[in-house]
Amino acid sequence: MTEHSKERRKFKRYNMDAEIHFDFIYDLETKVKFEIIDQEDKKVTSDKYLAISRNISVGGLCFVSSKKLKQAELLHLEVYLPGAKDPIHMIGRVEWCKPVPPSYEDRILEEMESKRVYEVGVRLLSVNEVSVDESIHHDAVYDVDWSIVLESVFGSYKTLMEGIFKSQSE
Repeated sequence: MTEHSKERRKFKRYNMDAEIHFDFIYDLETKVKFEIIDQEDKKVTSDKYLAISRNISVGGLCFVSSKKLKQAELLHLEVYLPGAKDPIHMIGRVEWCKPVPPSYEDRILEEMESKRVYEVGVRLLSVNEVSVDESIHHDAVYDVDWSIVLESVFGSYKTLMEGIFKSQSE
């Protein structure tokens, strides 16, 4: 295996399909309340952007959005799991953003709507105000890396593993 084909990721990725609403965190605190008005509809537009998750890991999240993001931007993310009443609040930093290579159908839609789709990699810093880095641990019994990120999305790995081992023995 060549150096270029080696996996650079430190932790396993888990597929996840969830709706995400995100906005930006700025270092500057303002005292002025403002609204963004859509010039065509004259309506207040949402200050949050929509995305759909692709995968998640112990310390990161990948999602797809029509908003192009810059490396190092800080985001507040609200992750809406299917069937959940409340979102999971996450803070993360954009590590990378790249255009998704469009299929033929996507290219036609892109030209019609003049929208591009981007895949974004985010390093998660906190989940529900708990530090991600401080929560990462390896369980030798189940040989799994886990953190507050995966706990908030999937629940306890011990419960998950007990369910897997239980179903395999039946």
